[in-house]
Amino acid sequence: MTLNERIIDLLEVSVDNLDLAWLKQSLQAAVEVEFFTIPPYLTAWWSIKTPGDFASRSIRTIVMEEMLHMALMCNMLTGLGEIPQIAVAGSVPTYPDELPGNIQPGLEVALQGLSNDALDTFMAVELPEQGSVVESDGPEELVLELDEQFSTLGAFYSAILAAFEELQPVLSPADQVEDASFRLFKITDITLVRRAIELIKRQGEGSGDSPEDTGSADLSHYYRFGEIRFGKKLQKNAATGKWHFDGADVTFPDVFLMARVPSGGYKRADVSNEVWTLLETFDQDYTNMLNHLQLAWQGRSLDDAVGAMFDLESSATALMAIEIPGGASNYGPCFRMI
Repeated sequence: MTLNERIIDLLEVSVDNLDLAWLKQSLQAAVEVEFFTIPPYLTAWWSIKTPGDFASRSIRTIVMEEMLHMALMCNMLTGLGEIPQIAVAGSVPTYPDELPGNIQPGLEVALQGLSNDALDTFMAVELPEQGSVVESDGPEELVLELDEQFSTLGAFYSAILAAFEELQPVLSPADQVEDASFRLFKITDITLVRRAIELIKRQGEGSGDSPEDTGSADLSHYYRFGEIRFGKKLQKNAATGKWHFDGADVTFPDVFLMARVPSGGYKRADVSNEVWTLLETFDQDYTNMLNHLQLAWQGRSLDDAVGAMFDLESSATALMAIEIPGGASNYGPCFRMI
């Protein structure tokens, strides 16, 4: 059973039949959904040549928040006495692929360098459940049509919260991970469950009437990507109260022209020894990161996993600097678990 099918099946269960087994299955699915966006966002971030660039800093924030969202789901699952399945075949995403959970059928997410095409995909992934609050000023503002399928992930989180509300399960703090600098907290009661799910929704989508992550001056992910895509800061018109991408200029960064990684990744027979060595190094380091994540909710440090994630950058950018023979674009990492 694929993750897409599993979430659809989980959502079809009536509220009256949401039991503890359903809740545990749903939390594991949520862990996998949250992790799915991290490799594509990392790839786009690493393709930026200037680390201090506005776009680089903004996407780095998004990556760290996606890690937080996954970690919060892992804490909930661990609180119920289950070990999150992260470095396990079937739980690790492959690319290109459609967004898990049937959130937008036909929307394919690939590993590629930062580009308008990548940003269009990322904005579609992060589109708020109630639609964008930005007032469109013309075709250049990329009108993203709201479809019923966009509400699937929001509905999924709502169902998870409803199950917690109904079942009121005991949540043990044992092996949950806490990190104040990461904004990660242990989840031991229903109030903290609500806080975690509301945080995930706000950071990804923004609140219902604002693009901001309520409680801070940060924009949520959809609007962060939008500023890079449209080349303008988002601002609110004081007279109309409407939001527009018409603020200060945002310069599109200098990037490595990384091609979309083909399905299954690059093959040994098709690349040079230099490229294959870098691909193998990256895949080994990626597997190491996955293993650290797996152990983080079994008494090991989450810092090891975060450090391992940042260690991936050197081989990734080395690949992005190598041109594919006969083309006008470069290689990139495949994110394959060994």
